[in-house]
Formats: sequence, C-alpha cells, structure tokens
Amino acid sequence: MRARLLLTGIALGATVLVGGAATALAAPAPSQTSTASTAAAAGRWVYDGKYSESTCYSLAASYAGPAYCTPVGSKWALYIWVED
Repeated sequence: MRARLLLTGIALGATVLVGGAATALAAPAPSQTSTASTAAAAGRWVYDGKYSESTCYSLAASYAGPAYCTPVGSKWALYIWVED
C-alpha cells in the first residue's frame, strides 16, 4: 500500500512537472527589441538613413525607443519606431 501510494505520488508529481515544462515551452521567447509596448501604440517604422555597420548599431543603441539595423548593399539602414 505504501509503495502504491509512493508511486502514485511520483507519477502525479511528474505529470505536474511535465505540464509546467510544456507551458513554459509554449510561451513566446522575448525578442531583442521588445515589440510588446509598441504593439498597443499606433506607430510605424521610419527609415533614418544608411550608415556603416558600427555607426548604425551605435545609433540604434543610443535611440530611446525600438530601433534596428539591416544590411543594404555595403551600408546598413537604420529604422526607428515612431509613435503617431
């Protein structure tokens, strides 16, 4: 009887752990630039110009809101989020 109760407890505990792990895996991973705050706000991505890679990333990091760089030929385009 004790062994049966122990095995039932272990099985129940494993089920809870697996369910919790599945829930944790189903949650979306946070992105590098969070879009959660921008999803509710009306706004748009605005092209700011072409720069060298290091300058683009430096400007994106210094911008107060979300910003990203993307390669365009030999330069990098900077896009910033502007709320309407």
